Amino acid sequence: MVSLAALVPQAQAQLETQLKAEQDLVLAVFAYREPALMIERYQPLADYLDAQLPEARITLQLMGLDEIDNAIANRQIDLLMTNPSHYLMVRSQNALTGALATLIRLEHGQEVSALGGVVITRADRDDISSLRDLKKRRVAIPGKRFLGGYQTQAYELKQLGLSPTQDLALLEVGNHDEVVNAVLEGRADAGFVRTGLLERRSREDKLDITQLKVLNPQQLAGFPFVVSTRLYPEWPLIALPQVERATVQRIATALFALTPDHPVAQAGEIAGFAPPMDYLPVDNLARSLRLPPFDQSTSITWGDIWEQHRLDLLALLVVLLVVGMLLVLLMRRNRKLQRQREQMRLAASVFSHAHEGIMITSPEALIIEVNPAFSEITGYSREEAIGQPTSLLRSGRHDATFYAKLWNVLLDSGYWEGEIWDRHRSGRLYPQRLTISAVRDESGKVSHFVALIADITALKAHQQELEHLAHYDALTGLPTRPLLADRIRQAMAAARRHQQYMALVFIDLDGFKAVNDTHGHDMGDRLLIELGRRMQAELRETDTLARLGGDEFVAVLVELASEEASLPVLERLLHRVAAPVEIDGQRLEVSASMGVAFYPAGEELDADQLMRQADQAMYRAKRGGKNRYERFEPARDGIPAPLHRQAS
Repeated sequence: MVSLAALVPQAQAQLETQLKAEQDLVLAVFAYREPALMIERYQPLADYLDAQLPEARITLQLMGLDEIDNAIANRQIDLLMTNPSHYLMVRSQNALTGALATLIRLEHGQEVSALGGVVITRADRDDISSLRDLKKRRVAIPGKRFLGGYQTQAYELKQLGLSPTQDLALLEVGNHDEVVNAVLEGRADAGFVRTGLLERRSREDKLDITQLKVLNPQQLAGFPFVVSTRLYPEWPLIALPQVERATVQRIATALFALTPDHPVAQAGEIAGFAPPMDYLPVDNLARSLRLPPFDQSTSITWGDIWEQHRLDLLALLVVLLVVGMLLVLLMRRNRKLQRQREQMRLAASVFSHAHEGIMITSPEALIIEVNPAFSEITGYSREEAIGQPTSLLRSGRHDATFYAKLWNVLLDSGYWEGEIWDRHRSGRLYPQRLTISAVRDESGKVSHFVALIADITALKAHQQELEHLAHYDALTGLPTRPLLADRIRQAMAAARRHQQYMALVFIDLDGFKAVNDTHGHDMGDRLLIELGRRMQAELRETDTLARLGGDEFVAVLVELASEEASLPVLERLLHRVAAPVEIDGQRLEVSASMGVAFYPAGEELDADQLMRQADQAMYRAKRGGKNRYERFEPARDGIPAPLHRQAS
């Protein structure tokens, strides 16, 4: 018989193996270029996230869009970077609250958070000079599911009255690089690629850009790439629902901590990540092109009726021609069908976007129709809203100048889009994304306005939560490195302005690793929380205490009349850290090695240099016996620094 004592270690080992397996996370990236280039760019990001999550293992997988869809269905990926239009479909099929972050690319030192499409042809093609010249031409595309490689260009063609699927001979070649090759080799008259590709291939010495010309070039201030279309938000990074919230928070913190000078960012030619941007423009594009998840027909067209009842209609026409007595009835039927057609057209324009509030007004801004989503967002029923002026919804947060500018833009261009605050029927104020379009009759006169309303309260709250995670430590609640850097720069400016001193104190705990090894990481985390609270209590409200990570802290002491004025604070910090901490009956003892650098100190420094000086002084304190502080001395040459102290 097997003893219980023998089964316990075996069960424990199985549990540890299961937990470890559950912590393996797969980062999938849409492979829109050659695999070797994609691995070179995104493997450093996967390695960086892996290093930031010691309790998990991050692996990178490059996939096509169909492969990604299958992997999501089988719960084989946990994190995803893909193009925005594909993100919309993933969001509609999974319980996602939104994107985790938006990618910011780096081009010639400039941060780029938007993408668009480029339409190219060979430079020697004099017969193709505009988008309209593409009609009946063979056009190479990477695929119909590529946002920058097909959908953005298709949207622009549709605005010109061209059908990308009927008026163009599309040639799907699989990726952007092959599109360029197809155009240069003459296999296609023109091609669609995403912004940035031409410049990147030129830098890689794979393309002589003078061999191509760009159709419909747009002059967009601050955008470093050639572009033929409107701009849309860059790629989002998504966490699938099975990823634990705590892990998502740590991933978000790591992403927002990336700076352009970080090796990971430089390897991927990115500037980092930002809180998720507004993907409503991509949503509107997908709706207009009837792309997934908006590819279901929302109304019955004459084409549908003809396909289903062709024989019946022909038979009816023959009968009507033979039986002249039914002519009057036919005329009445035509008039009735015409009225129904107008009603169907109005209904289609109002209710085609079921997830957004829609309001139709007269040219005088009186409400003439709303949909159910409008009532859900504003609290006003259809009966209460119809006939009322749009000022019924005003919150009072915008002045008359704001509304005057809105109307001027709307009347000049026929379109206005932006964020605005409105008042709910209950009196509650809420933010919304508002798009207003002018609808004109055959004579060009405005017949009515159509407003699309999206309540973005949850999005704003999510953005604030992510911004807080990016600037404050999830464990101690103290500022992290990005916010600390800003506080240091402010303190240095104030010291120069008021002719005072500031002290930057780098604090490293002595013996903390032994606490983790002996009592476990949970006990170590609780110790860090208590020590952070103690040190914060010894500082003034104007001072700053931040956590860099692990057992490293930084204190910024401001408004010092002299360097010596910092000594009492340094003494208190040493004694408070060295004082025993009792947690769950366990007596824990650590100490601190502290390095202090002052500003100004005879030479002009920036925040990073001041931090390195304090760090060097801290290591001198470590070597000097720990539980002490040392001042940074640039040229000690063996002479003891005038400011150093070991706790008694």
